[in-house]
Amino acid sequence: MSARTYRAIAEHIETLPVVSSHEHHLEDADQNALTLERILQCSYVDWQGISVGESDSDHDRFLDQARHNSYYVWLEKALDRIYRIGGKLTARNWRNLSAGISHTHSDPEAHLRILREHCRYRYALADVYWNTGSDLGHPDLFKPVVRTDMFVAGFHPSVEDHDGNSPWRFLHLDGLTFDGYVELLNEFLRNSVKNGAVAFKLAAAYERTLALGTGSYDRAARIFMKPPADTTEEERLVYGDYIFRVTCGIASELGIPYQVHTGLGRLQGSNPLLLEPVIERYPDIVFVLFHGGYPWIHETGALAHNHPNVHLDMVWLPLISTSAALQALHEYIEVVPSSDRIAWGGDCWTSEESLGALLAYQHVVASVLAEKVDGSYFDLAEARLLAEKLLYRNAQNLYS
Repeated sequence: MSARTYRAIAEHIETLPVVSSHEHHLEDADQNALTLERILQCSYVDWQGISVGESDSDHDRFLDQARHNSYYVWLEKALDRIYRIGGKLTARNWRNLSAGISHTHSDPEAHLRILREHCRYRYALADVYWNTGSDLGHPDLFKPVVRTDMFVAGFHPSVEDHDGNSPWRFLHLDGLTFDGYVELLNEFLRNSVKNGAVAFKLAAAYERTLALGTGSYDRAARIFMKPPADTTEEERLVYGDYIFRVTCGIASELGIPYQVHTGLGRLQGSNPLLLEPVIERYPDIVFVLFHGGYPWIHETGALAHNHPNVHLDMVWLPLISTSAALQALHEYIEVVPSSDRIAWGGDCWTSEESLGALLAYQHVVASVLAEKVDGSYFDLAEARLLAEKLLYRNAQNLYS
């Protein structure tokens, strides 16, 4: 890859608007209280499990251990882009940066301005899993997604999904029969779409297998309200399968894409190939497979190759492993029958990390397209058109 070709594509990418297919953007009050420590805590850097500490020596130790992981690398680049820290976070500039972040976010519009100006977001899909279906009070910037995990998991008031959510705390379910519950769930999903939701999302791979069967109405009805201690894992799976089937019926009827978390959940059950029976069962639903299915990036490409109702979303993947994202995008361009079926989202809680995720993706897109141009796979003009698809056109068309 020549530096000249990379630069020509990267400079074009820097002018493009962006549509993010997936964000967990925090509420205004949380954004307005940000410090450096809070940004780190609300980022994937926290998943590294390394204590930030409080003293300069703590910070030095944290930075020494954390700074080579891609979660950290791209967040640091974003902080430098916004706050001009000289390219590198150190124990010496730590407190000044934290104070600068606090000052910036004392303006209640700051987090939105970062998304609009630094990220150039045209809009983003908001998976507000703690208040699913919310547009965060900013309908011009966020389009709601409905998270279905709590319905798939929650057969009893004491059962929560992996994010601590329960249908009983979200809907008025006391005293309902199973038929009444299913009817209310149908009504909730329909109303959510009527009120602006543009997709459903299932992240159950964090707590169960993606081998989703058809379930059974009769068995699900018997499991509903059954004390959890009296249920088997097989019964819980059957219940979830049936409720997922209900949500798919609504998605099919309303023409709503279904986003599915694949990979990096419970690894034994999150291989995207487990979804193939579901994909075949509902050919009229667009299933958007998230994260490249990492570590199964090839399997997701194969599913998109064989099934026209599969779209691939590289959300999170450039942050998980930038090199894996480079390999995946090369492969997806080659193997997916239409380049219209590849998109990206930030998957972040703060605007700072959303920018870091975007910088990672822009680098991946520019690098891959430059290599394709230098290898005479296509020319520079074609690369620029494909970049527009990958940054915003594909997601805009799918979720409109």
